[in-house]
Amino acid sequence: MIGVALAALTLASCEKELEQVDSSPQSAAASLQAKPDLLTTGDWHQTGLTVSSATEGSALIATSDLFAQAKPSMLVKVASYKADGTYSLMRGARAGSAFAEPVTGKWRLNAAADSLIVTQGDQTRHLAVTELTASTLSLTYTDGGASGKPSTYTSVFSH
Repeated sequence: MIGVALAALTLASCEKELEQVDSSPQSAAASLQAKPDLLTTGDWHQTGLTVSSATEGSALIATSDLFAQAKPSMLVKVASYKADGTYSLMRGARAGSAFAEPVTGKWRLNAAADSLIVTQGDQTRHLAVTELTASTLSLTYTDGGASGKPSTYTSVFSH
């Protein structure tokens, strides 16, 4: 009797472990499917902008916060990504202008959901998605730079 009870407990625990193993791939797939939903849940407002680049004559990377110093026309007041694959960005007004014109285009996430590909007219840009949660979107873009030293720009958005 005791042997049967132990065998039943062992089988039950093995079955529970198999359920946990089987659910992991599904939860990873669900997480990838949820990324576009997180991106399209509402308007994003830029809350940060930094640039990181190698300092002259050394391998050190210097990071500067540009958000407080940037002109309003350089910052995104509202970014909206729609489920149909279109987006619109509203930047601050340029100097001497009463209002800003929206920038529109198309967007898509790559299969791993770690790169946002945006197209505006005939220009396509790949932005690394370094964070995408229900409340935070962080996008990184690396530019080759005029001096040959790359600069990495990170824009942070929130709802």
